[in-house]
Amino acid sequence: MPALPLGEIKDIGASPLPKPSCSPKYIAVGLGTQNYTCNATTGKYTATGALARLFDATAYLSNNHDKVDSLSHMYHNMYTSLPCSKSPSDCPWPLPVLGEHYFTASGTPTFDLYNAQSRPFLFSKKVGDVVSPNSQDVDWLYLSSNGSLENRVISSVYRVETVGGVQPANCSGTGSIEVPYSAEYWYYA
Repeated sequence: MPALPLGEIKDIGASPLPKPSCSPKYIAVGLGTQNYTCNATTGKYTATGALARLFDATAYLSNNHDKVDSLSHMYHNMYTSLPCSKSPSDCPWPLPVLGEHYFTASGTPTFDLYNAQSRPFLFSKKVGDVVSPNSQDVDWLYLSSNGSLENRVISSVYRVETVGGVQPANCSGTGSIEVPYSAEYWYYA
């Protein structure tokens, strides 16, 4: 199993990412959008969630450790350059679908790995947040269980190797936007 690539970031500040104490149970490439709504008063976008299809990269990265740094870039480049970029489900991807990442109506980050054995599921909360090595990419995160009794098999997840997803600096009006992104999600029991 490859190592979680935390060495690429300056893991300092108010909420650093903790080092895992075991190997990941699953590794996925997430491909989708970070979603934002314009606050007309401030002229800035506010994050409202994300929606991503998750592709199972566990076996691939276990056999190709050197691809940890490039897999989400490869998927992001394919997603943004293909005619089927309106939805990740429209394209034939090299890795099998593992599940989905989305936010509930109440704003809870949720991971449903519906194609994995025992159907792992996680309602989570953000615990760690560090700036991505590239300012054009969304932050790297550590999320853990929010204590829901519905959680199964996995108890935490890291979002690393992010590509894209950052909102524009300013906005006007009250519209919403979806910004394409990809990331690796490392799941732990």
